[in-house]
Amino acid sequence: MCNIGLLYLQGLGVPKSYSEAMTWFGKAASFGNAEAMFNVGVLYRDGLGVPVNYADAMKWFRRAAGEGDITAVNAIGVLYQQGLGVPVNYAESMSWYRRAADAGNDTAMYNVGVLLEGGLGVTRNRDQAIEWYRKAAAAGNEPAKAALKSLGVKD
Repeated sequence: MCNIGLLYLQGLGVPKSYSEAMTWFGKAASFGNAEAMFNVGVLYRDGLGVPVNYADAMKWFRRAAGEGDITAVNAIGVLYQQGLGVPVNYAESMSWYRRAADAGNDTAMYNVGVLLEGGLGVTRNRDQAIEWYRKAAAAGNEPAKAALKSLGVKD
């Protein structure tokens, strides 16, 4: 069911339809599929086939995170960092990013570096930021590679 939702989301072999994607993701989510829960959250966050609704996005990301979806854990951190549907809370954002980064999510590793480099909700720490950028870059994260380059650091 989740895969059928992805086909509709991307228009692969079927006409692109966000409403059909939502229907199939919803069905898969009702059976506990964490990826489908995350995808429902993305549709709400990005306003694809539904009005943008950050509260609903957060609800679905939390459900997916509760089922072990690490991408959803990072997405919750983004909502807190950017103040989307919740007040900006860098400490909360860092908590979610660290959880995802510790589980191996390279985007979260990069995000930890961003908060450390900028001193957002934490004491600014260039050395720790570089450490996290290096971890993310080693995992193939292109923004982390660019961050290292902008800081004059060799991989």
